[in-house]
Amino acid sequence: MLQLAIPIRLRTLLITGVVGLGLVAAAVGGLAWYLLRCDVQDYFHRSATSPGNLQEKYLFACGYVWRSTDGGEVWARLSSSGLPLAARDGYIALDLQPRRLYLGVVIPTSSSVYCWNCAWTFLRPAIYVSTDGGQTWTYTYRFKRGPAGNNNFIGLYGDPEWEGRVWAVVKNSDEITYYGSGTDGRFWRRTCTEYYFVGSSGCKLPKSVMQFAFPEMMVDTSGGE
Repeated sequence: MLQLAIPIRLRTLLITGVVGLGLVAAAVGGLAWYLLRCDVQDYFHRSATSPGNLQEKYLFACGYVWRSTDGGEVWARLSSSGLPLAARDGYIALDLQPRRLYLGVVIPTSSSVYCWNCAWTFLRPAIYVSTDGGQTWTYTYRFKRGPAGNNNFIGLYGDPEWEGRVWAVVKNSDEITYYGSGTDGRFWRRTCTEYYFVGSSGCKLPKSVMQFAFPEMMVDTSGGE
């Protein structure tokens, strides 16, 4: 049975917050509640598994980092610092080195006299890194910005065979770009670009990454020949 483990004191605060949101929603016809609602279970397909401990999983959803130590049956919300306040969801990847995590989220850009509305019409995919199991995060890298609603991560993957190596797939309008980092997420190199949809030009992640992240896609169907 799936459970979300949250301390009693936090549950009380959450209940109070939910009641408050309910009153606000009633006052504005339910619009505020619709915009703020978030179900962690909607993001379980994005959870990442530790290459060193298959029972350990991490997830970033609803603005929080979640951790499971029993293969995803029970999830505990972590108290984290250093993350952008506006981040609602993203992709987490786990390094081969214990307690090192990578997080891919989109963050606002800045406006200027030449583009006064850029802060909310353009977003920028960014990487944050944690070395203490998700409690403290540091901003390390940003990719090129793109139009809001059409610029996001498609996936973020730690390498199960190499420490400090991580891979990202980023969509920017019709362009899908594959990046790799061998420096703990501090510097990134473009490895392949394709357009419109994943696989359109044969771009691929390393085989070891595919075998670990998508084992169902790597099943040998040749019949042993």
